[in-house]
Amino acid sequence: MRKIKISFYLILLFGSVSNSFASQELLTKPHIRIVTEHLPPFQIGTPTEVLGFATEVVETAMLKTPFSYSIKVYPWTRAFKMTSNKENTCIYSIIKTPEREQQFIWVNTIAESNSSFIGLTERKLKITSFEEAKRYKTAVIRDDISHQLLLKKGFEEGVNLYIVNNTYSLLKLLSQREGIDLILVDAFTINYRARYNNLDASMFEIVYQSDEQPLDYYLACNNKTSPEIIEKIRLSINEMKATGQIDRIINEWQYPNIKVK
Repeated sequence: MRKIKISFYLILLFGSVSNSFASQELLTKPHIRIVTEHLPPFQIGTPTEVLGFATEVVETAMLKTPFSYSIKVYPWTRAFKMTSNKENTCIYSIIKTPEREQQFIWVNTIAESNSSFIGLTERKLKITSFEEAKRYKTAVIRDDISHQLLLKKGFEEGVNLYIVNNTYSLLKLLSQREGIDLILVDAFTINYRARYNNLDASMFEIVYQSDEQPLDYYLACNNKTSPEIIEKIRLSINEMKATGQIDRIINEWQYPNIKVK
């Protein structure tokens, strides 16, 4: 009888310890802060939530992990700095470049982007190269890949390069501000950008399609984020790719040029 009682108390003891560890594990699960910019249709900032097909890919992936998360929209430069400086902070949709490679942990690809010079349809500008584009003033987002690309191509701020802090401004600048001739963006975003700025998309046209290779958009995280977190998110996105879930999300958004490797 005594042995039975001892066994019973041992079960209770180890059961309590086990539950305590489980509870502690739940309490210590890290919260992942995810930041982005307003870039429709990839990610769309609204007063109440963040939408867009890249957002849906990221959210679906995170729901397959044990981690809690939040997604918030900021100007690109702020989102970039937050991810650089804060542990367990991730950013999307970000393009991997040699300059950025050591700044983040590159979790996985989530989309693809192409760049085009966009101008006003009524102006009928004709450009066949980056060199010819230097005759005009192009507006880009500060610290964005388009900003970095044009600096590499020899564009100069204040001469033929105009810098803004967020994507909300670009189409309005192009349509309303004298002296802004072009913007450099993914052409397939124009309809969405126009809609969110209450503008007619037919006002804008592709003036020159960049001959640069399409670039991959990533989800990337702060360098101090633990390998366990990175691996779980990476595996979750890989599973979505393998099952065709990402393709289905993209098709629902009717965004035909996107490919995910």
